[in-house]
Amino acid sequence: MSIPETSLRKPAVVMLLVLAFSAWGAYSFMTISRREDPKIEISWAAILTIYPGASAGEVEKKVTRPIEEALTTLASIEEIHSDSKNNVSFVMVKVAYTSNFSEQWNLVRARIAQIRSKLPDTIEGPRVIDDFGDVVGMMITVHGRDADPARLHETAKKLKNRLLQIPSVGKVEISGNWAEEIAVTGSLDDFMQYDFTGITAQRLFTAQNMGLPGGLLHTADYDLRLAAPTEYRDLDEIRDQIFTVSPSTGEPVRIGQVFDVQRRWAHPQNLYIRTNGENAVLVSITMKEGFDITVMGRAVRDMLGDFGAQLPPGIHTTLVHDQPRHVDENLGSFLENLLQSLILVALSMALLLGLGSSILVSLGLPLAILISLALMPFVRVDLELASVAAFIIALGMLVDNSIIVVDHIHTLVDEGVELGTACVRGVTDLHMPILSGTVASVLAFFPLVLLPDEMGAYIRSLPWVLTLSLGASYLISISFTPLLSFWFMSLGRRLRPGKHARHQEALKNRETKRPSLGSRGYRRLISASLRFWPVVLLVSAGALAGSVYLFKHIGISFFPLAERDQFVVDIWTPEGSSILKTDEKAREVEKILMEEEGVTSVVTSVGLGLPRFWIAMMPHMNAFNLAQLLVNTKSPADTKRLVARLKDRLARVDGARIVAKELLLGIAIESPIAFKITGDDIPELLRISREIQDILGTHPGIVNTRDNFGTNALAYAIVLDEDRSLRLGISRLDTAISFIMASVGMPVATWRGEDDPIPVVLELDKADVRDPEDLLRMNVRSQATGEAVPLSHLAHLEPRWEVGKIVRTKNQRSLIVHGYLHQGRLATAVLADVLPQVRKVQLPPGYRLDVEGEEKERTKTFGDLARVFIVTIFALFFILVLQFGTFLQALVILGSVPLALVGGTLGLYFTGNTFGFSAFVGMIALAGIVIKNAVVWVEFVETAYLQGMPYREAVISAGIARLRPILLTAGTTIGGLIPLGLSGSVMWGPMAWTLIFGLGVSTLLTLLVIPVVYYLVIRKKVISPPITPPPQPGPDLTAPQEAP
Repeated sequence: MSIPETSLRKPAVVMLLVLAFSAWGAYSFMTISRREDPKIEISWAAILTIYPGASAGEVEKKVTRPIEEALTTLASIEEIHSDSKNNVSFVMVKVAYTSNFSEQWNLVRARIAQIRSKLPDTIEGPRVIDDFGDVVGMMITVHGRDADPARLHETAKKLKNRLLQIPSVGKVEISGNWAEEIAVTGSLDDFMQYDFTGITAQRLFTAQNMGLPGGLLHTADYDLRLAAPTEYRDLDEIRDQIFTVSPSTGEPVRIGQVFDVQRRWAHPQNLYIRTNGENAVLVSITMKEGFDITVMGRAVRDMLGDFGAQLPPGIHTTLVHDQPRHVDENLGSFLENLLQSLILVALSMALLLGLGSSILVSLGLPLAILISLALMPFVRVDLELASVAAFIIALGMLVDNSIIVVDHIHTLVDEGVELGTACVRGVTDLHMPILSGTVASVLAFFPLVLLPDEMGAYIRSLPWVLTLSLGASYLISISFTPLLSFWFMSLGRRLRPGKHARHQEALKNRETKRPSLGSRGYRRLISASLRFWPVVLLVSAGALAGSVYLFKHIGISFFPLAERDQFVVDIWTPEGSSILKTDEKAREVEKILMEEEGVTSVVTSVGLGLPRFWIAMMPHMNAFNLAQLLVNTKSPADTKRLVARLKDRLARVDGARIVAKELLLGIAIESPIAFKITGDDIPELLRISREIQDILGTHPGIVNTRDNFGTNALAYAIVLDEDRSLRLGISRLDTAISFIMASVGMPVATWRGEDDPIPVVLELDKADVRDPEDLLRMNVRSQATGEAVPLSHLAHLEPRWEVGKIVRTKNQRSLIVHGYLHQGRLATAVLADVLPQVRKVQLPPGYRLDVEGEEKERTKTFGDLARVFIVTIFALFFILVLQFGTFLQALVILGSVPLALVGGTLGLYFTGNTFGFSAFVGMIALAGIVIKNAVVWVEFVETAYLQGMPYREAVISAGIARLRPILLTAGTTIGGLIPLGLSGSVMWGPMAWTLIFGLGVSTLLTLLVIPVVYYLVIRKKVISPPITPPPQPGPDLTAPQEAP
C-alpha cells in the first residue's frame, strides 16, 4: 500500500502526526537557542611566555624558536605564527578543524612541558591559552570620574556575583582592575649605607613570610593545631622587621626606620580601561551553550536596573555592548521578513492557482517549518540569522512538491478519474520526478556542509535548515497534501452539487475543456521557438556572453561590512613605547570621538585588545603600544558617516598609527590589502616594507598603511667591565639585581594579608633617577665580600636601536604590510592597481612575496566553494542519470545551469551588489533549483511520447502541462525572497537577488530554451526511458472519509 493510499485510509494517524510535529515544532521555537551568529569553535591557541629584560632578538632565539621547533613535529599542527617582542613571546598555533581541540591543546601543553628545561630559568610560562576565542555576548563597564580603582573593582566583583546567579550566564570575566604593590623605597644613600640588596631582602622575607603551618601536637584527647606567626599580617609588621644591626650602636635596625614602606597602585599599570574618559573596570559576559541570548539579555538588563540603584555615589554602570539587543532587532526583522514571505507566497498561489488550491498548498508551509524547527536541535543548529535566512530562501521551494501534486490531481479529476484514485495517482504518477527533484534541490545546498574550517561552521546552518525543510515538504506532499485535497474537494462537491453535476455531464458527453488563454499563447510561442530554433540558441548564447561581460563590471568582494551601530579604532604607537605614551594617544583620540555627533559611548582598552565581542574579530594580546576603542553610535548610518569622516582625521594624529574600522561579517581579516615578505635579514625586510608602503600610500583608495614589525625601539646596552667586577667579587647577578632595583624595582616577596596577594617591591627612589645615566649611581654590593661600589665603576650604557618586534610564519621570519581602504573601495580593484607595482620591488635571492589579506582568504574560500559547486553538479548529474538512464538527457538538463546563472549576474548588476560569498552560495543554489523543473518537464515529455504522441507535440504538451506549476514555483519562490532582498541585508541580500533574477530567467529557460535544446538533441536518438508500471487502481474511496 502506497503512502498516499495509507493517508486516505487512515486519516486519523496522519492528523495525529501533524498535530504532534506541530506541537513539537512550536515548543522547539519557544525553547531553541537564539543567537546572532552560529557558535564557531576557534582552531587557534596562543602560547604566551614572559622573558623579563630580554630584547626581541633574544626572545626569538631563546624562547620562540625552541617552542616552534617543538610544536612543528605535531602532526595535527597546520599553521604556526609568532611574535617576539621585548620581554614577550607570543606563539599562535592552528590545528586541523576536524580534530578534537581539547586533545590537541593537551598535546601542545605536553610538548611545551618537555622543552621547559631548555628554556631560560627566568621566564614566566609558557602558558597555553585556548579559550580566547569565546565571543562575549554583553559587556558592562563599572566607571566613575576620579573613582577609587579599589571601589570600582569591588563593585565589579559584586556585579559578577549577581550575574552568575542568572541561569543563562556562563562565564563572567573582569578586566581592568588596577594592580597594587607594597613598595619598599630607599635613596641612594640608604642602599650605600646598608646591606639590603634584592637577594638579602628575598632571603629575609622568605624566612619571615613563608606561610608554613606550625604543625599539630598530638595528645591523648586532642590534636592541637599550632598557629605559628609565619606571615606578615599588616604593613606595620613589615616596617618593624629587623633587617640588620647598626655597626656603631649595635642596636637592631628596622626596615621602617630606613626605608619608606607604602601600599600603592602600581605605576604604570599594565592595562587601562575607560568609559567616556572615566576610569573603568570591564565586565564581560558569555552565554551558556544552548540558551536563548535574548532571554539572557532581558535578565541582565533587569538585574542592572536593580543593581544600579544600590551603587555607591560617583560610580555608574554602562552597558557598552548588548548583543541580545542586536539579536532581538535583527532576528526580529528576519522573522518579520519570514512572515511577509509567507504572505507573499500565499498570495502568489492564490492568484495563479485559485483560492481553494492555494489553501491546500499553503497549509503545508507552516507545517514544514515546524517540523524543521523540531529537528534542528538534533543537528546542533540554533535559531540565528543564517538559519532564518534559510527558511526565507526555502519558502517558495517548500510548496513546489505540493503544487505538482495538487495540479496533477486537478488534471486527473478533469479527465474523469474518480476523486480518491486521483488523489493517490496525484502522487504515484509523479513520485519519482518529485523525489528526484527534491533530492536535486537538497543537493544544491547540502554540499555546503563540506566547506572546511571556520567558514564551514559559519554557514552550516543554511544547508541543514534547507535540507530539513525540503525533506519535510516532500513528506507532506506525499501524505498530508493528498489527504487535504480529498477532504477539500469532497467538501466542495457537497457544498456545490450543481457545479459537480455539470462537470460529470461534460465528462459523460466527452466535452473538451477549452484551453486557457495562457496555454494557447504558450503553444504559439513554443511552436515558434521550435520552428526558429537558431534564433533561440543565438539569443541564449548572446545572453550568456553578455552575462560574462557584465560579470567583469559588478566587482568581486569577500564578505561585506556589517551594518552596525558600533565600530572599532585601533591605535598602534611605535614599538618600545611605554603604555603611558599609548594611553596619551588614546586620550587624544577619545576626545576627538566624544566631540562627534552621533557617538553615544567610547570604551578604551590600553595595553590589551578588547574582548572578542564580534565573531569576525581576533583578539589582540598584551602589548604596551596598543590601544583599542569600541565606539557605540546612534545608528548604523552614523557608523558609516563617522568612519568615513574620521579615517583622514585620525591618520593625521602624530606619533601613532590609528585606523577606524567598521565591523566585518564572516571571518576575521586584519586588513583588506596585505603583502607578506618572507626572508631572514630584518633590515632587508624593513627596506622592502618601506618600498611597498610607498607604493600603497600613493593609491587614492588607501587611507593608511603599516607593517607588523613597526619601528625600531631605543634600548641601552649595559657594558660591564668583567675584569674589575671579578676582582671586586661582584657577579653578573649582583649587577643585574642593582639595575632592576634602580629601574623598575625588584619583587622580593608576596604579602597575603587580604584576598588578593600583593607583591612587595624593593626599589630606588624615583627622585634619584631622572635619566638613564642616573642608574649608574646605584650601588652594587658583592654577595661574597659585602663591599658596595657605584655601578658607574663597573659598567657604562650604550644607546642603540633594536628591532622592537620579530614576526615568524612557519618557522621563518616574515613581515606583513597592511593597507586600509577608503570607504566604498573594493579590495580586489585596489589590489589589481597596486599589485603590478609591488611585484616590481626587488627581492634578494631566497625571499618570497605573497598576497595576504582579503585576497588570500577569498581565494581560499572561493576555491572551497568551487569544489562544492563541482560536487553539486556531479551529484545532480548522478541523480539525472539514475532518473533517465542516459548521459545525453542528463547533460541536456544540466545545460540549464549556466544559462540560469545569467539571471544571477543580472540580479547583482541591477541591484548594485558585488559577487561575494553569499552571491556565490546563491549561484550554487540556482543549479539545483532550475534542474528540478526540468526534471519534471522531461518526465511529462517521456510519458506522452510513450503513450504514442508525436515527439514534437509531446514537447509542446509537456510545456503546457507544466506551465502553471512552473510559473507557480517561480512566483512563490521569488515572492518569498523579495522581502529578504528588500530588507537591505548586506549579508543575505545579494544571495536573494541572485536567486530572484536567476529564477526569473530559469523559468524562461525551462519553458522555451530547454524544450528547444532537448527536442533538437534527443528527437533523433533512440530513447530508452525507464519502464514504469501501469497505474495501480486507487483505493475504494467512493464514500468520502471524514476528518477526525
